Amino acid sequence: MLITRTELIKICDKYIAEELSKDELIHFARTVMFDDENRFECEDELVEDILSQWDYAKTQSKINMKSIQFLRDALLEIE
Repeated sequence: MLITRTELIKICDKYIAEELSKDELIHFARTVMFDDENRFECEDELVEDILSQWDYAKTQSKINMKSIQFLRDALLEIE
């Protein structure tokens, strides 16, 4: 499965709508980043960097509504 910027925007939307918890967001990122079976592939380096940040313990405290909204808006501008 290819993880695209569009997919990340959808994930951000779900988080903002409170349909996805912070723990679920982190679990998704960890699943993609440590996929031993190569089921997931990141579209580009930006997608990989974002997922890496969501998975990194020292930056997880910065995951909140404001930061996810900012990230979503930035991703929309890039597309």
